[in-house]
This record gives sequence, structure tokens and C-alpha cells, in this order.
Amino acid sequence: MIEENERAAKFMQAIQRDGEKRRAAIMESIDQEVAAELEKVKAAAAAKARQMGDYEKVRMQEETNRKLSRSVVETGAELAARRTEIAAQVFAACEEKLAEFTAGPDYADHLAKSVASLLQLLHADKADFYAREADLPAVKAAVPAGCTVTADPTIRLGGLRAKCGSVEADDTLDVKLEAQKDWFLQNSGMSIAL
Repeated sequence: MIEENERAAKFMQAIQRDGEKRRAAIMESIDQEVAAELEKVKAAAAAKARQMGDYEKVRMQEETNRKLSRSVVETGAELAARRTEIAAQVFAACEEKLAEFTAGPDYADHLAKSVASLLQLLHADKADFYAREADLPAVKAAVPAGCTVTADPTIRLGGLRAKCGSVEADDTLDVKLEAQKDWFLQNSGMSIAL
């Protein structure tokens, strides 16, 4: 009976060792499955986090670009308005200086030179001249015989226009000042390049 008890004890030990091995193998298999599932979940979470991060980055870039674009447009509009305001001030000051010039003693000489220049430009001895109402006496004194002088209300600042047949020439201060506006905006250093 002792022998049977010993055998039974050895059999129990063998069963217990086998059970322990199987339990260890099952535990290892479970740990591996849990680790594999955990890696899958971690990878999925990392991919989702990257995707959310990329989405947020793109969204923030788009929002920043919209704000920047809006700011550039607003700033450009403000600069354009300010440039227009400055140009208007400059040309208003120029018009004041021209008014002083046309009221001064050198203006009659300027009109006489303009008459000669326009006749030469038109290749004519006679022409029809157009001037401001206030300039008619000085122009009439400067034109050669046979020329007509007519008041022209469209000439605001001074100077002359002349016509010979179908050819016209303009030497008015209005046109000369207007021609300077584009030059002024291009060369004044007030460009609006953002």
C-alpha cells in the first residue's frame, strides 16, 4: 500500500506538473494575445492621434492663411486709401501752386510761349485757340493775326488747347498735371506690394 500511495503521489505530482506547464503555456498565450491586442490598440490610437494631429494642423494652417489673407487684403485696402489720400493732398497742393503761377507775372509769357509751341506742333501759321475765360486777354495779345481765341470752361487750371483743321494739340496745365499722376504713383515710393 505504501507503494501504491507513492505511486499515487508520483502520479499526482506528474498531473500537477503537467497542469502547471499547461497553465503556464495558457498564461503565456494569453499574455501574448493581450500584448498583441494592446499593440493593435496602441497602433490604432497612434494612427488616430496622428490623423487628428494632421487634421488639426491643416485646419490651423487654413485658418491662419484665411486670417493672413484677410489681413493682407485689409492692409492693402488701407494702404491704397492712404496712398490715394496722400496723392490727392499732393496734387491739391500742386493745383494751389499752379493757381499762384497763373495769377503771377510770368504766366502771360508762358501763354505766349505756349501759342508759339502749339503753332509749331500743328505746323500752322493760324489755329483756333481755347483758353480759360480769365486767360483770354493774355492769349489774344499773344496769338498772330488770323487766329481765333475761344473761352473753354473745361480748362480749369490754365494753359491752351489749339486746333488746326482736324488736328488738335493740348498744352493745358490740366492735362500736364493729370499726366503726372501715374508718374507720381510709380516713382513716389508709395507702392503697395504686400
